[in-house]
Amino acid sequence: MKKLDWNLVAQEIVDNIGGFENIVEMFHCATRLRFVMKDDNLANLENLKKITYVKGYNKQDNQHQLIIGAGTVDKIYKGYQNIAGVSAVGSDLNVAGKTKLWNKEISWQSNCLQITKKGLNSFAAIFVPLIPIFIIGGMSLAFKSLFAQFLDVNNGFLQILDIIGGAILGSLPAFVGYTAAKKWGGNPFIGMSMGMILIAPALLNSYSNGAPVMLGFELGTPQSVIDAEVKNAFDQWLSNNNLTNNGLEPKEIVGYYFTIFSGVANNFFEIKLIGYQAQIIPVLLVLILSVNLEKGLRKITPEAIAIIVVPLVTVLFSTWIAFWLIGPLGQIIGKGLAIGITAVYKYTNYYGIGFGGMIFAGVYPLLVITGLHQGFLPIEAQLLMDSKLQYGHSFSFITPVACVSNIAQGTACLIAIFYIKNKQQKSTAASAVFGAHLGITEPAMFGVNLQIKPLLVAAIAGSACGGYWLGMTHTVANSLGSASWIGLVQFDWTNTEALKYFAANDIPATFSSLAPGIHVTIAMLISMGATAGFSFLLLNTKWGKNALVSFNGDELKVQTQQ
Repeated sequence: MKKLDWNLVAQEIVDNIGGFENIVEMFHCATRLRFVMKDDNLANLENLKKITYVKGYNKQDNQHQLIIGAGTVDKIYKGYQNIAGVSAVGSDLNVAGKTKLWNKEISWQSNCLQITKKGLNSFAAIFVPLIPIFIIGGMSLAFKSLFAQFLDVNNGFLQILDIIGGAILGSLPAFVGYTAAKKWGGNPFIGMSMGMILIAPALLNSYSNGAPVMLGFELGTPQSVIDAEVKNAFDQWLSNNNLTNNGLEPKEIVGYYFTIFSGVANNFFEIKLIGYQAQIIPVLLVLILSVNLEKGLRKITPEAIAIIVVPLVTVLFSTWIAFWLIGPLGQIIGKGLAIGITAVYKYTNYYGIGFGGMIFAGVYPLLVITGLHQGFLPIEAQLLMDSKLQYGHSFSFITPVACVSNIAQGTACLIAIFYIKNKQQKSTAASAVFGAHLGITEPAMFGVNLQIKPLLVAAIAGSACGGYWLGMTHTVANSLGSASWIGLVQFDWTNTEALKYFAANDIPATFSSLAPGIHVTIAMLISMGATAGFSFLLLNTKWGKNALVSFNGDELKVQTQQ
């Protein structure tokens, strides 16, 4: 069989969007080739949609998206890199200037909406390339949590999984530093350096440290003074909790970190030597500073000394501001965001009532269509990190919602197979069903469900039904990973940790005696059943029959006329 030339496929796409000179930016996510053009009128959308590997098309603001599918989109983008001469490191092509942040010709509401969309697009460009490492790290910790329920805590295999997950998720600031600097026009390696500085070994590891009591000491404080303070804090903790020392060690309850500049200006410039492992908001805020500082320095620094002055001044100044002001501020924002989102979800779901879960799961497919669901990735990472620091175990309600949504899309596409007449389209739909049940829904959504709109409505309704169960039971995942049947390992299969979490937050969860893993399985089955029922119902209406006629084309029209 002749080897497929992906360069030719990429060239066909480029030819139909006005050539290289019309491309402002091009990059890709797990399933979509995304690009921005100087002049949208030069694009031939009809020809683009007819390209063999293009399963669908979507436009969000000024960004065009070709839905291609996992794996294939990587090959097409590499073909684009080959013909464009773009390096793998600088994996996008920027040839145009910035668009205005505020457009005086439109209303302030439209400006706010446009800025929000740009922000979400920027988030997608930063976090979409990191999806594979999120999955690796999250699934490693998920498997560790699953196997720890019947293996000894000192088992070697568990330690390997913990090392993989802890290393990847603990190093998130370094990865985010690279992609954020690259997206915002800075040197990605300076950005990565800033991220690594925030998780330096000399800092207290906030990801692995779970002590409920923390003390701060000026760097250089004698160890005898530290030990005495730790012992006093430990005794006070026992007293406050009406406990006796039943074999507990002070270090299990009381942790400590060091500070510098504590004696300057009444501690105004005090810096806590605490790391920002697995935290997203602090590193993003730091990168906003460092990238803009780097750009400014490049404009005013003589070329002869720029290679030394620009990176050195950027890193030194950004590091000091990061630990003194931006990092702590980012932590406050991140915790506030996590508390706010969790509170909204908590108070919209009650005993027997899953209103919040139903709305979130019903809206989620629409977010996937626009690509806005990528914005939940950093939010969920923050939720997992914040709950781990607070309760010693990670919790998130976002992954369960994504699970029922993905299963609903796959089920709707599965039902379509029974109505599709064209063998090639039937085969495409079958592969899309498989992908959706493994967590990649774009081929099913854009290739079938959006074209047969009653199926999309059925999937939304089915997802909402599954979400209702998730809401009233307050089902939570313990890590990031795949929102699919494979992702069941991301859920606890005992209810011990969930019950502690519910008790600590006074969460009114229905059927709390069941483990989260059981609840999400039930919710996914509800989503499947409801979607299948709504699909059959809607496809047998006049609207559904017309949608099928339109999708199947002339072949079905002739059959209906006969």
